[in-house]
Amino acid sequence: MTSPAGPRASASGPSAALPPAVAVVGFSKTGKTELICRLVPVLAARGLKVAVLKHSRHPDLTLDTPGKDTWRYRRAGAESVALAAPGVFHLTRSYLGEPPLEEALAAVGRGADLILVEGYKSGPLPKVAVLEPGAQGAVPDFPNLIALVSERPVNTSLPVFQPQQVEELGQWLYDGFIRN
Repeated sequence: MTSPAGPRASASGPSAALPPAVAVVGFSKTGKTELICRLVPVLAARGLKVAVLKHSRHPDLTLDTPGKDTWRYRRAGAESVALAAPGVFHLTRSYLGEPPLEEALAAVGRGADLILVEGYKSGPLPKVAVLEPGAQGAVPDFPNLIALVSERPVNTSLPVFQPQQVEELGQWLYDGFIRN
């Protein structure tokens, strides 16, 4: 298996101190979340601190429970609301548009060795695409595609991993983004 090609995984720009970031992309219900959930412990077993950033196109998402204090603060107009408790720190920031990717990476990546991002199909990050189960092996047209996860063979020069090859994919990511 070859190492990831192309630029180091972090987004370009002034945030050069960010840890590398790799996006796991694909269409809805392809297994992106499951793959990331299985990759995190594989990478953590290699001594990495892994952060995860989830991108959503749904603007009405809220993590606050209606009626609770943090929800009330946001409804009152606070642009940032944080909840600190033993073992957890949760920060919510309001934006008129979509938050800049670099800002989201900087917020989640502090102290991490690698950031796994779910989504940002058209963004600048290197991408591992998860193909639809049963797909006929067509390579999606996502920019900066570095590898595929597919149940079926795919005619491509990119590395292709089976969904159960999480250890192999984790080692490939480690070799390409941490060792190099």
